[in-house]
Amino acid sequence: MKPEELPLLFQVLAHEFTDVTGMSVAATGSLARGDHRTGPGGEIVSNLDLVHVVADRADVPEARAVVGRVMQRISDAFRIETTSTIAVLPAFRSAGHAHYRRSMRPEWFCDGLGLGPAAFDPPGREDGGPLAALAWALQPVPYYLAKATALDPPTNLAKARRHARRLADRFGLTEVRDGLDDLPRALREVIAGHGLTPLDSTARYLDTPTHPAIAQLVRDAVFVEAMGLVSADSMIVMLPSVRQPARSRPSAALSAVSLSAVPN
Repeated sequence: MKPEELPLLFQVLAHEFTDVTGMSVAATGSLARGDHRTGPGGEIVSNLDLVHVVADRADVPEARAVVGRVMQRISDAFRIETTSTIAVLPAFRSAGHAHYRRSMRPEWFCDGLGLGPAAFDPPGREDGGPLAALAWALQPVPYYLAKATALDPPTNLAKARRHARRLADRFGLTEVRDGLDDLPRALREVIAGHGLTPLDSTARYLDTPTHPAIAQLVRDAVFVEAMGLVSADSMIVMLPSVRQPARSRPSAALSAVSLSAVPN
């Protein structure tokens, strides 16, 4: 998929979800922000990330079935990996400072919950208290540190340091900028120095960073904080079907994808 095909992708997504009720759907992540990665040939190599908000946990099984069918068609048509996360409305409302909320493209593909444009407004200082933004901004650093204990340590440690630099720049945290080689200690200094109550995911990692299951424990804590569900219940990943032609063009697939009815 080429960057110039993004408007078509978003058009198709809006059509695919237009008849879906009981959820609100928006794009988030690098494609939504416009800072996605591209390969040597100029093709997009980042995933498409969507967030699907449902009213409560009872709606999750049906939402997963609908999302799975729609996103497989999108993945096949555009030859792109898609990652969908389902969020329960109370968690979505309380996670205004979460990274995925701050990355959302300000347009609903469908808004079955009637959340409206205000859902894309930046959180105010009163949302969760004056230190809430800092607590949420810490979250990605222990997440990637924990992930590095189980998967691809060089890549995930690099991601932890990248988020730590952003954290330091955003909040002027010299202890983090100077502590990139010992991020757990730097995080503890921030928490103590600001009298901060960390999110559960951060506390879990810092309490037992060498626990054999720390990667999954932190991952689930992050998802519960941001989505109200553990990762296995929230996340749906779709890859292009191997039976599809490797060079299938989204423009050629538009009629097959965007004009198909979305099952309810």
